[in-house]
Amino acid sequence: MLHRIESPDFADPETALADACPQAAALVQLLCDCRHPRAGRLMARLRDCQESQQIDLLRAEVFNLLALSFGPTEAQRRLQPLQ
Repeated sequence: MLHRIESPDFADPETALADACPQAAALVQLLCDCRHPRAGRLMARLRDCQESQQIDLLRAEVFNLLALSFGPTEAQRRLQPLQ
């Protein structure tokens, strides 16, 4: 059974989109339909990210998470418009 955990380490998509910079918000949108347990933590990190170098590292983590959830081909297709 799944439980919802309220924690500053996790972010729901609406909160992450409201507080993220435009580059990070685009990556958060890619994670909105991902149900992987790490998605909430990654959205929280994207919400707090402000540096372009850190965005690049998080983009790689988003790709890895999408590849685990949907496969590498689908992950690449989803990230294609952002590159």
